Amino acid sequence: MNNRLANLERILELTPLSASRFVTSYLPAAPFGGKGTFGGTLVAQALLAALYTVPEDFEPTSLHGYFVNAGNPSVMIQYHVSDLRHGRNFIHKQVKGYQHEKVVYTAMILFSAKKTHDSLHHFKKLDVSKLPKVSSFYRADELFEESVGKKVKNYQNLNEGFQDLTYVDRNIENFKHGVLDYRFPKDLFYSNKKYDLLRYYINCRQHVTKVYRRDRYEKITPANDPRYSYVALAYLSDSYFLFVLPYFHNLPIYSHKFSVSLDHSIHFHQQPDVNDFLLFEIRNPRSNLDKHLMEGEYFSRKTGEIVASVVQEGYVVYDREEEIRAKF
Repeated sequence: MNNRLANLERILELTPLSASRFVTSYLPAAPFGGKGTFGGTLVAQALLAALYTVPEDFEPTSLHGYFVNAGNPSVMIQYHVSDLRHGRNFIHKQVKGYQHEKVVYTAMILFSAKKTHDSLHHFKKLDVSKLPKVSSFYRADELFEESVGKKVKNYQNLNEGFQDLTYVDRNIENFKHGVLDYRFPKDLFYSNKKYDLLRYYINCRQHVTKVYRRDRYEKITPANDPRYSYVALAYLSDSYFLFVLPYFHNLPIYSHKFSVSLDHSIHFHQQPDVNDFLLFEIRNPRSNLDKHLMEGEYFSRKTGEIVASVVQEGYVVYDREEEIRAKF
């Protein structure tokens, strides 16, 4: 394994302070090019904290979270888990993430007991034979270098980050060695038309093990709890979601003036295989008054079945479309 690869388990690791309070073991890094903590880190760590407080035979069903304040990447985060209802079949948890006395994130998470029988069984399913091949998409680092790096002067007019001459190289390095491995369509960074649907593939670059041991551990890890795959999905579910909004409007990515996620919801339909590429389908059903709604679904490329559904609303400010194109 390339030791340059980012390690998801290390990024998300929590240290228990009590039975219901946890603190990040490492500082919560900002997304590349961003200033606040990466939203996927908050979502995943809140879920991980809640998992510590439920029995092993309960799995997450849904998560509904709000980004209340921007997380400070230089301050550890404490997660407080509250037990709202603990029933025989369902457990409701509330998780709040604090930096000092300020709430930066809050989530409601529903867990359900594992069942061995099913009265009705149905999953939305895509025809596996018609799924696009991973090989027909482009590696993110190579596509970024070709589509953005070679047109950096155009992007300098849109985003001040590109004034830093190392910005392109650091982006490429992040795509190449980061936690997540993307396969994008060729026109992702600047589509030549408006689309109703975006498809790309994503997985965890570093293997999340499937070898589980039955003995108990102090920390929940991929090695001792299969439910960690839900945590990994929660992390990647906030990646290149709101950020790809310009793709639906025939605008170059990085053309926004200001962008922040407001909320994030996940419905888990089955345990995901984050070691394999998941097909992510995204739609933008509404953009109005600088608020933009994004809806997405993850599918297994092996079975074609839906794995999870995600919804996010963001506050994103743009210049007028003609002004953006004139700058570019």
